[in-house]
Amino acid sequence: MKTVLITGAAQGIGLATARRFAAQGWFVGLYDINSDGVAALLNSAEFPNACGCACDVTSRDSIAAALGHFAGHTGGRLDLLVNNAGVLSSGKFEEIDPRGHDLIIEVNIKGLTNMAQLAFPLLRQTPGACLVNLCSASSIHGIPLLAVYSASKFYVNGLTEALHIEWAPYGIRVTSVKPPVINTAMGHQLHPQLTEKMGVDMQPDHVAEAIQMAAEGTRMGHVLGTSAKLWSILDKFLPEAGRRRLVRYLTSH
Repeated sequence: MKTVLITGAAQGIGLATARRFAAQGWFVGLYDINSDGVAALLNSAEFPNACGCACDVTSRDSIAAALGHFAGHTGGRLDLLVNNAGVLSSGKFEEIDPRGHDLIIEVNIKGLTNMAQLAFPLLRQTPGACLVNLCSASSIHGIPLLAVYSASKFYVNGLTEALHIEWAPYGIRVTSVKPPVINTAMGHQLHPQLTEKMGVDMQPDHVAEAIQMAAEGTRMGHVLGTSAKLWSILDKFLPEAGRRRLVRYLTSH
C-alpha cells in the first residue's frame, strides 16, 4: 500500500488531498496543528487506512515526533510527502502586525524546510519517493498587499528547484504546485483589492488533483489555472517595466 503524509491536513487543500488519496486506497498520514480536526477525520469512515496526530511545523521536535508516528504505522515507508501547511497575512506591508510576518516565515519557510529535511531519511529509503511543495502563483512576481507571503513562496520555489537536482541521485522527485487564489478560508483572507480581478474560483479539489499529477509526472513546477499560466508566460518575456505594469493591473481596483 502506498503512503502519503500531508501537513495542514485538517482543512482546505490538505483535506481535499487527503480525501483524494484515501479514496484511491493509499495509507494517509493526517498531520495538522488542529488536533481535534485530525481526530474527527480519523474517526470518520473516509479514512479507513490512516494515522495522524497534532503537528506544529514551527517546532522541529513536533515535526520529528509526527514523522516518527507516521513511520511507526508504515514500517518507515513514505512514498509521497505533501508539504502543504501554510499561513497568510494580507494588507499593506507596513500595517500588518509583525507577528503575522513572523508566522509566515515560521510556517511557510522554516516549517516547510524542516519538514523536508527531517523527512529525507524516510523518502530516501522508499523507492520512487516524491516531495510536493505547495507553492503559489504569487511566486511569479512579488505581489503588493501580499509581500511577505509572496516572498515566502519565492523561497519555496527556489528550494524546490535546488532539491529537484540535489535529491535526484537518491531517486527522490521534488516538485511543486503553484495555484492561484483558492476558495478556502485562507483564500478569503486576501485583501479585496487582490480578489477583485484575480477572483476566487479554483476549488481545493482542483489543487488536490494537480498534486497527484505533479507527483506522478516529471516536471519541476506546475502553475495552475489558465490566467496564472498566461501570467507566468508573460512574466518571462516582458521587460521589467512591463512586468510591473501587469502586476499593478492585476492588483489594482
